[in-house]
Amino acid sequence: MPYQRVLEFAALSDTGRVRDHNEDALVVCPDYGCAVLADGMGGYRAGEVASAMTTQIIAEYLCKKFDSLLGMHFGKKTRHLSRWMTDSIIEANRQVLHISQTNADCFGMGTTVVTAACVQDRLLLAHVGDSRAYLFRNELLVRLTQDHSVIQEQISAGQITEEQARYSSLKNLITKAVGTQSSIDVELQVYTLQEDDLYMLCSDGLTDMLSHDEIQTIIQRYKPDLEKCCQELVDRANYEGGTDNISVILFRTKVANSQPWIQRILSR
Repeated sequence: MPYQRVLEFAALSDTGRVRDHNEDALVVCPDYGCAVLADGMGGYRAGEVASAMTTQIIAEYLCKKFDSLLGMHFGKKTRHLSRWMTDSIIEANRQVLHISQTNADCFGMGTTVVTAACVQDRLLLAHVGDSRAYLFRNELLVRLTQDHSVIQEQISAGQITEEQARYSSLKNLITKAVGTQSSIDVELQVYTLQEDDLYMLCSDGLTDMLSHDEIQTIIQRYKPDLEKCCQELVDRANYEGGTDNISVILFRTKVANSQPWIQRILSR
């Protein structure tokens, strides 16, 4: 295609008002059009280890592969990137599980993860667990991922509503995580990007505190300034209790004839 897809990113992670340390981790690589968010769990600071390992392994794996997409046919680019995203999470799972099994301080650790990567006019999402991806388009917020959790299974079965799920004692029981089993099933989705789409990756520290409509209202108001929007989302989640770590990545799509700027952001 004759144009470059330019992505504007902002990211913020906060410990919240209750936890004494942050077990979420973020990596954003605007030059390669990818972002990774993870929410760790298990043991004293072991969740912090799992999420940091996972985001770093996935981001480094993908960034090393991206340059080989140059010159490929568009269809091949999408297929290769799909495979690499899955492979990167499988590799993270292998390494996190190994540390969990060989380091007593990290026993039982694991992490959720959601990864976004863009190639020309396609967005690829890969996720495990209950960290989420959303699309804000035409003033409406739409959730793109389905949680791998007990509560999501109940919602899908029609046993409870989304609103009831927010107050369930089971809402934090996940059915899949990186680093907890030798094999892992990665869910992968592909979407078509549109001009001025706004995407959000977030941990459940945001969505447990704020309803879908509350998040949508904040994005509607602050979308011109992504950094301000991230801050408002985190501040509002803290105002509502901040019972968990809160992490948000926002990115917007644009079309331009020039190369995207080069920068790398690692946020914890």
